[in-house]
Amino acid sequence: MFKDRIVNYYIDKSMEYGHNHLNKKAIDCVDKILFLDKNNARALSFKGLYYAFLFEKEKSFECFSEILKNNPDDVHCYYRKGLACMELVEYEQAVDCFKKVLDVDPHHPIVLRYISSCYLYLEEYDLAFNSINDVLKEDMENPELLLSLSLYYDVLEMYDESLNILNKIIEKNPNEDNALLQMAIVYRNQEMYDDALKYIELALNINADCIVSKSIKYNLLAYVGDFEHSLQGFDEISKTYFDGWGVIESYYSYYGESLEVMGKYEDALKVYDEYLEKYPNFPKK
Repeated sequence: MFKDRIVNYYIDKSMEYGHNHLNKKAIDCVDKILFLDKNNARALSFKGLYYAFLFEKEKSFECFSEILKNNPDDVHCYYRKGLACMELVEYEQAVDCFKKVLDVDPHHPIVLRYISSCYLYLEEYDLAFNSINDVLKEDMENPELLLSLSLYYDVLEMYDESLNILNKIIEKNPNEDNALLQMAIVYRNQEMYDDALKYIELALNINADCIVSKSIKYNLLAYVGDFEHSLQGFDEISKTYFDGWGVIESYYSYYGESLEVMGKYEDALKVYDEYLEKYPNFPKK
């Protein structure tokens, strides 16, 4: 019982760090569990996920292999390995892992959403659409799958269809920050920057610490000509310590693009070079 309390405490603490993109600190937490119990599957699976956020592919997969060596049917391991594979841009492997989860829970909405997203990233558009639609036939109100469907339409530049779906989600739940963020991205993709700013502000009202939302906001300010507040915003983000590769890449790409919009091309090159030099193991796209 006491051991379970220790495990739960450090898992919860690690998740708090992970949520704030402090993955090295999250790993320190789960290592305290593994010091007491080196085969603790829960701790190992979270450690594998945190390594994926750091884009440490080999270390991530080692954690999951250790679990599956002892329990090849661990569904929680497959779930977190699927998430890790998505983070590591290994979408086919992610689909294989998520299908192991569906063997146990065939209608798991979040897993079905992740699978459809993987198909989108693989540009398997028919598979993506079919995987979403198969579930929506039975549950037309499922917000997780509706978000995937809106992303599907956005990728195909069917913006009106994407916005219609997002509006339905927001009508039912005005505080659905993922839908608000997606709404801002769809408007941004259409170069409707004022509308995009409106929705990114709504998303930030719900989750004020979201670094991706902040980066998009300051990028949009550059597009509407508010260069001073755009630069000030990026400068404030840069003083915040975080280590997840996805948010770091978003920060640098949106910052560099904003400098290009301002005509500050040499400064933009410095931003891109800093990313390449400081994070050599991160994707270079």
